[in-house]
Amino acid sequence: MNKCLVYLLWFSRLFVGLLFIFSGLIKANDTIGFGYKLDEYFDVFGMPFLKSLSWSLSAFICVLEIFLGVALITGYRFALSAWLLLLLIVFFTFLTGYSAIFDKVTDCGCFGDAIPLTPWQSFYKDLILLVFILVLFFLRKQVKPLASAASVTWALSFLTAVFTWYTWQHLPVIDFRSYKPGTNLKVCTTKYVESLGKIKCKDYFPFKVACETDEFEGNTLMVIMYDMEKASDEGIQKSVSLANSLNGTGVKVMGGTGSGSDTRDAYVKRFGIPYCLSPQDVTMLKTMVRSNPGFILLKEGRVLKMWHHNDTPDKQEILSRLGK
Repeated sequence: MNKCLVYLLWFSRLFVGLLFIFSGLIKANDTIGFGYKLDEYFDVFGMPFLKSLSWSLSAFICVLEIFLGVALITGYRFALSAWLLLLLIVFFTFLTGYSAIFDKVTDCGCFGDAIPLTPWQSFYKDLILLVFILVLFFLRKQVKPLASAASVTWALSFLTAVFTWYTWQHLPVIDFRSYKPGTNLKVCTTKYVESLGKIKCKDYFPFKVACETDEFEGNTLMVIMYDMEKASDEGIQKSVSLANSLNGTGVKVMGGTGSGSDTRDAYVKRFGIPYCLSPQDVTMLKTMVRSNPGFILLKEGRVLKMWHHNDTPDKQEILSRLGK
């Protein structure tokens, strides 16, 4: 093989391999968010029955992308990896092309919230990848594995699997979302709704409209449940205990849920929920915190900290975060 082909092969291996590793890590950092994106595709293609597998599929895709990316660089099972990559890129190019032409999914979720891509950007990205993957496919027999290729590839894939489990059970390690700590919900985006006046944040419906107090004033702990029927019962009970313990501390507790009034009333009675529940858009709540329920601590409208229900804070931690 001449030098030009050698350089092209190595460039293609590094370019595609590193891009797949980066993409896999971004998705693994927020497996629940990627699962939500898969739900959109299932709805578009009329396969809602697959939604029950969304997280499992999102975790599998994350690990597969890391495996293939590392395998390309190390040369482990290169022929098989090249075949899998070609099948994947043809499939994803079809999906992104369909979404771009018919405007079905506005963001492919290829790089999570870290690098949002429009449908056409996603499609062009896949076309570029297709070119380099074809190079890998046609030159697949020219690649020899590096030393320890198998152990390195499987070890990194195993670590990715552990990482996906961790972010599923807790929260993303690096937060790229518009509600991440440090965000001031009062000023991040402004919308005007004729009947309600200003809405302070994109897709955000102020809790104060339904509740008697303003979440942007003073100290507020928000309890987010996009679907109360799918929420962790233990997590809801923890929220009730925490809300009761904060009574009299100057910290308001306000809830937001996408569930209907009948469900809200039933759960308030069942768990003795002591805080107000504001009706909210389900998608917005899913974006706010990747937990059901999840907790967000605000100080004068600024996000200080958020927690998964598996890491529910106690009264002392809340007050400590507020400098009390």
